[in-house]
Amino acid sequence: MDISIERRENAPDASGDAVVELAVKGRIDAETGVELEHAVAEELRHGHHAIRLDCTNVSFLSSAGIRVLFNVHRAAKTAGAWCLIGAASEPVARVLELTRLAPMLREPQLQASPGTGSRGHSPSVDAAAAGNGPTDVCVGRIFFVGLERPGSGGLAGEVVGAFDAALLGSAAGRLVETPSRPVPRHAFGLGLAGLADDSLASIAGEMLAACGAVFHRAPQPFAAIDYSLGEGSLVPTVRLASGLIWEGLPRGRAGFEPADDEPAVRFDELAAALLERSQTDCLALVVVAEVHGIVGVELIRPLAEATATDNPRSRDPAVTSRWLSFSREPVHARHTALIVGVVTRGNPAGTLAQFVRPLGAGGPSGHAHAAIFPLRPLKRGTVDLAATVADLAASEPLAVMHLLGDPQPVLGSGQSELVRGCCWFAPLSVAGSSSSVGDDA
Repeated sequence: MDISIERRENAPDASGDAVVELAVKGRIDAETGVELEHAVAEELRHGHHAIRLDCTNVSFLSSAGIRVLFNVHRAAKTAGAWCLIGAASEPVARVLELTRLAPMLREPQLQASPGTGSRGHSPSVDAAAAGNGPTDVCVGRIFFVGLERPGSGGLAGEVVGAFDAALLGSAAGRLVETPSRPVPRHAFGLGLAGLADDSLASIAGEMLAACGAVFHRAPQPFAAIDYSLGEGSLVPTVRLASGLIWEGLPRGRAGFEPADDEPAVRFDELAAALLERSQTDCLALVVVAEVHGIVGVELIRPLAEATATDNPRSRDPAVTSRWLSFSREPVHARHTALIVGVVTRGNPAGTLAQFVRPLGAGGPSGHAHAAIFPLRPLKRGTVDLAATVADLAASEPLAVMHLLGDPQPVLGSGQSELVRGCCWFAPLSVAGSSSSVGDDA
């Protein structure tokens, strides 16, 4: 017999808080359990943090089914939520008692909900904003949970390599070779780089570095993602053709999710909101989030092959398409992204000028890379960045992409959108740069 799952919204629990109830009918075993795991994962992905399972009509629970119930319980707990059995058929109750899992997996008579279980928010939660501690606040279409401002202390960054020269290199060997740079646990970076000692013109590809982990995509079609993780005294190193590196953990942080009934948070709107709350012109930004859709591009040819007329910056779309692989539509939904970037008001002068581009129409400029991983449930609100990156790095990275906005009507891919997650941010100063600039072009 197949499994069926009926969703019941806002079923009240003993404390009166809103709960999502999933009524399960049929068998829970190795074959059907996948559907239950998927249903619970969808609720967590959409920010619901109180989930009750009604197993009254479950006719059979196998050992594999017990593992499924344990997995959804653990996934919810990891996300700062709960998923428990509120009602059980005789076969389910008997198996849980015999395996002594009833105290863990069944809902107590009085179950306190760790969250509201609702995605509806009101700007009135910003009433605590007058204090210095974490606050909950709506900014436009984004709801920030436990927002902590970065304070007056900023971070110092450095742009490495000549951005235009790196992309417009004329022939193999002409790209300036830079020495390897260590990326310790307190450093972050993004750009075109390599992990090996070969010529940069041959190996420079999309790179992202965070908390002692470096993720790199080779410049070729369908490239597997390489990575280097800091362990013990081992510190990863990178060789940058062009990029940005800063040292120091951003002190500002917040959980975020869509306000009201919005399905997701746009990356450009998230960047603009954080710039507004930080009251700065240039912001270092790190994000870990569940993905609704990523819009980006990947370098698929080595810069050694570039010439004055055949290069990634060509204005001829036919030429550009031989160098860059663009997402034709938002990709990597239901995955987890680690994003490292810099965002500015307008177009800065100085060394940042060639490094950032407008993120969206009328919004901030920026440059951001995303490393994509299998879906990992995230706790609502703020989490520890280093521990979160370490948890992601324990799984296999699937992609490293340069984020971009594609605002073309009808045919455009739009913006990268995130279901929910956590962000870390701080004012960033880059030597030789000024953010009091000109027009968005």
